Amino acid sequence: MNLGVPGSDVPIDASSALLFSEHAPLTPGPGTRDARAVWATVPGGGWDGSVVVFFHGYDNYVTIDAEGESRVPDWVADDSTAAAGARAKRAAPLVYGLDALSPKRAGPLVLVPEVASLAHGDFWATEPMGQYADPARIGALIDDCRARLACLIRPDGQAYLTAEQATCPPRRLRLCGHSGAGLPLVEASSSHLALPVRGVPTDLWLLDCTYWSDTKNFVRFCREWGEADGMGGAGPTASRFVCVYRPGTETEEVADALRREMAADRGVAPATLVRDHVGAGKSEDNFGAAIRPALTSAVLFVRTDLPHDEIPTYFIPRLLSASDDTTSSNTASAE
Repeated sequence: MNLGVPGSDVPIDASSALLFSEHAPLTPGPGTRDARAVWATVPGGGWDGSVVVFFHGYDNYVTIDAEGESRVPDWVADDSTAAAGARAKRAAPLVYGLDALSPKRAGPLVLVPEVASLAHGDFWATEPMGQYADPARIGALIDDCRARLACLIRPDGQAYLTAEQATCPPRRLRLCGHSGAGLPLVEASSSHLALPVRGVPTDLWLLDCTYWSDTKNFVRFCREWGEADGMGGAGPTASRFVCVYRPGTETEEVADALRREMAADRGVAPATLVRDHVGAGKSEDNFGAAIRPALTSAVLFVRTDLPHDEIPTYFIPRLLSASDDTTSSNTASAE
């Protein structure tokens, strides 16, 4: 792997940086580069060998400046309406607390690639199709970002990753998407790195993003890992599928249809694949009692009473802590 990279990447603090990867799927316009932006963070306790890729939803962006503040992406510079829409929101990594994951412990490398582009209409930004249709894209993007982090110098004078960390294969992958990012997530779920023949154990986390009925890649993911005897269970090598959605909303219909299809594929009743999550953040929160024990399942659907925009912030750290390759202290902090 060539560890030489251009000098455009921006160190933010001891953990996070903004990278501009040639392997990011969007094409910048003339005089712009933010379509290739990837926000990255390496936990303060070091990288544990796993990677989380988070795809943000509509009306979000990933650009954060060197001071750690949200920065309006350059692809909205010539559109005052779009720029106003961007200024009204913070960057997705800050909105969803991804900068606060495992600050003092070893943990995953978290990558948030830009998936939105300027749109005119109901949304100021939207995810175009085809970004991760190339099954090699996710692996190439992760490798390139690791190479960049091995070259980029933090404010304290050290590189974010060592050369060895930049070249060793990741040992686990977690792909997650929120809201409109169901589109890039369903494409990425058929990446070489996410499937058993060439890939590593992978979790798919659908965070209230089942707005599209084309879910065949999710079914393929579960089927192929199941055939490889790598789906579900308590070990760190298990792949898993978790779909979180809100009852009575637009995401319920597709999520329920997908649950029926996966139940038929597995020869079980659809009701066995779903749990209800209630009382988030309150004394009656049942995550620990009802949801956490079920996360060893190969396939799990979670109906939650959380508001749409609170789902990534709540579920991502809890899903991470429930994985068997995290520490007991990490588990305690998330519960």
